[in-house]
Amino acid sequence: MKLLFHLSGENLRLSKMEVIYLLKAYDQKFRVIEEEGEVFVIETEDYRIFRRLALCHRVVEFWDNIKEFEGSFAVRIKGKNTFDIEKKIAAEIHKKYGNPVNLENPENEIYGIKHDKLYIGRTLFVIDRKGFERRKPQFRPYFHPSSLHPKYARALVNLSQAKKEVLDPFCGTGGILIEAGLMGLRVFGIDIEKKMVEGCKKNLDFYGIKDYSIKEGSAEDLDSYFQDIESTATDVPYGKSTKLRVKYEKAFEKIYETSENACIVLNREYNFEKIGFEVLDMEKLRMHRSLTRYIYVLKCD
Repeated sequence: MKLLFHLSGENLRLSKMEVIYLLKAYDQKFRVIEEEGEVFVIETEDYRIFRRLALCHRVVEFWDNIKEFEGSFAVRIKGKNTFDIEKKIAAEIHKKYGNPVNLENPENEIYGIKHDKLYIGRTLFVIDRKGFERRKPQFRPYFHPSSLHPKYARALVNLSQAKKEVLDPFCGTGGILIEAGLMGLRVFGIDIEKKMVEGCKKNLDFYGIKDYSIKEGSAEDLDSYFQDIESTATDVPYGKSTKLRVKYEKAFEKIYETSENACIVLNREYNFEKIGFEVLDMEKLRMHRSLTRYIYVLKCD
């Protein structure tokens, strides 16, 4: 089927990467059909895996031409001067198939995005981006300001190609593990600070996540705690306030030895190939004027 993704605008390349690495995680064949701004259209086998997406507004069944469907509908087009377009499409659907229009509570949303051309289809589902806002660090029982925004934490899990489990060897207060756990994955974490380990457990419990194992220890000794982990997703600590006493290269070597895939975020570029990783992708994400995160998607050969 053909799918239209209405991507979020923070970083369009990163949004597309999230879609593509989810497809690769599930060995799902795909073909890119169109790309324009926040519009990303692909052809693939199944759409259900994309309920996990973070950097996306909607997933839509893409139409080359208007298709028949059952139930009431409303037409909603994003773009400038779209009211007449919405009316025209609604009239065409009603005339051709007889479906009733229901603007208040439609059974189907016919959704479009207008650029130089009109992209349109039937909404399959909407990503709950408000949920990410409700899970921001300041709303958790244990707060630390360095924690990633939940939408980026979830994107890292998806970029790591995790299907069943994920490890964060610098887990902190558990931001990445919360998102993984809410997706139904088993989660594993290590942190060198006892208060972070206790805070991480408290946060996981708060969100009803039970299938977890969090250890106090150093990422340098990762293999003493966990082995044969499907995927690692982590945002490596940085900054003067960081109390981390770990040599990053040793920690990265342990990730390479224990995981199949990884998504590692740093505040600078790093030569992961010298350790043995295959670098599948790297994207920069500017957080603010003084901080850019370097997001590496890695294969552990």
